[in-house]
Amino acid sequence: MSHQDYPASLADFISRFQLQQPQATQVSHNSRPAAVLIPIVCRPEPTLLLTRRADSLRKHAGQVAFPGGKNRC
Repeated sequence: MSHQDYPASLADFISRFQLQQPQATQVSHNSRPAAVLIPIVCRPEPTLLLTRRADSLRKHAGQVAFPGGKNRC
């Protein structure tokens, strides 16, 4: 299914976030693979799904974030 098949408001919303080709950058030798999923919920108005990180976490406690976690592969 392509974004042209969605209702007009969702198609407009998605078109604002079309992927761009990544710019060449220097890669750090201690970098880790990472990814971000941006979940878009189809409602009368397109909505991004976000979570609030637990206050008990050592890093970024209480912050609003995209859902997900550490990749243990």
